[in-house]
Amino acid sequence: MAVPQDPQDPIRRQLVEARRAQILDAAASVIAAKGFHRATTREIATAAGVAEGTIYNYFEGKDDLLISMVTHLADMDHLSVELEEALRGDVKDFIIDMFRHRMQLIQQNHETIQAVLPEMLTHPALRERFYQQFLSRTTALLEQYVGARMGMGQVQPVDVALAVRAIQSTVVGMLVLRMLGDELLQARWDEMPEVLGTIVFEGLKPVAAGVGG
Repeated sequence: MAVPQDPQDPIRRQLVEARRAQILDAAASVIAAKGFHRATTREIATAAGVAEGTIYNYFEGKDDLLISMVTHLADMDHLSVELEEALRGDVKDFIIDMFRHRMQLIQQNHETIQAVLPEMLTHPALRERFYQQFLSRTTALLEQYVGARMGMGQVQPVDVALAVRAIQSTVVGMLVLRMLGDELLQARWDEMPEVLGTIVFEGLKPVAAGVGG
């Protein structure tokens, strides 16, 4: 059973979060090296420097560990704050910075993502959990951001739900191309945030001249 976090005890919460991050980082390393199925909780515990039973104090099982690891690698805990702060800045700059940060995370954790993505696609229960606990959260936050910008007149009227999914699909498509060995994409990955951010911004900015920056 996962350890509950007491909102009234910030020190305890920080310790729990630090231990969870320690285990998740170890899981990413072991899974990247051995694959999801061959990686064991014993090996993950050893890499994390904790007893094997400690893992089950923080995670319900291996599937829960996998979903939490992906969420951790994607820096999901900071996305809502990031989007809220972004409403006070420039639209195009934020879009490019958001893509740059997420694509850097993909590059840094490429081996881990390549090891876990097939599991998400081939196991229905795991795929459902991944969608509900990760993708749907990301989608909802991005919809709120685009909708807020549209309400401020800084994004042209669009179908927010479809626009967000089109953006997400582009990132996923680039990830798949990279995994399949697209040499140009691999070599010029660092340039893609500027290219993708510009395309997205140009598609979303208001038609009227001088509006939307």
